[in-house]
Formats: sequence, structure tokens, C-alpha cells
Amino acid sequence: MSTIDTPPRKEPAPPQPIPVKVTIYHNDEARFMPYQDGQLLTAVTSHWLDTPTSDDPLAVADWAYRTFNADLDLLETERHTPGGETTFLAACVYRLLGHRSLSIGDVIEIETGSETRWLACDPYTWRPIAEPSHRSGRPLSAATVYQHLADRQSAQ
Repeated sequence: MSTIDTPPRKEPAPPQPIPVKVTIYHNDEARFMPYQDGQLLTAVTSHWLDTPTSDDPLAVADWAYRTFNADLDLLETERHTPGGETTFLAACVYRLLGHRSLSIGDVIEIETGSETRWLACDPYTWRPIAEPSHRSGRPLSAATVYQHLADRQSAQ
């Protein structure tokens, strides 16, 4: 009996990560109170994430809340885990720029391809909101970092 050589099976390619941009806005008018449309929001940072297989806005929001509130010592112990290095470095940059914690009343913008979602941090959950009307600031950029460094140097 003879055998037929068959080409090796081609395994399906693993799902590609979905790039997601998350921008953090601090509420300048009502810290620790739920966001209301018209309150001034200031963009303080933004990060691109490679989400495993979905762009679930609540999962991205929970990542942001944990990243910008958790102790750096804890995040450092998780650097070797999937996404751990990105989380640790994002938290380090956030704190080095002197930002306060992400709190109730703050808002995040989640961009995936052509879709943008806005979520407000409420006491026990994230609330979908319409695009805020009153925004200022710039997300994270080289210019933001250079300005921060220049400000620190001139203050000395």
C-alpha cells in the first residue's frame, strides 16, 4: 500500500489585532461628579492599543481606568504578560507628565477605523455619550512632551 504525500495543511492565520486609539479627557468642571454635556474636557493623553480580537469599548475603557489608576509597582510586575509592557509604559508616561488619576466625570474617546465612541466614567460603569461639544487640549504628542520638559526646566 502506498501513501500519497499531501502538502502540509495551512493553518488559518491567527486573528490580527485591531488597532484602537484611546484618548483620555479630564473633566475640568466637575471632578468626581458624572459628566454632563457642555462641561469643559481637556485631552491629556492618547495611546494606540492592539486589542486581541475585538474593539469592545467597555474593555478598552476598563483598560484605561486600570492603567491610569493602578500603582506602577503592580503594573511593573505584569510587564511580561500580553499587553503588559504597553500598559506599564502608558501609565509611566501619564504619571511623568503629571496627570491626576482617571476619575468619575472624565471621558474617553475610542477610535477604531472609521468608528468613534465616547464613554463617560460614571460611579459604577461607563456611560455612552454623544461627542462632547466643549473640548480643549491635545492628545499625547512629541510637542506635548517637549513642552512639559521645557516647563519643568524653566521652573527650576
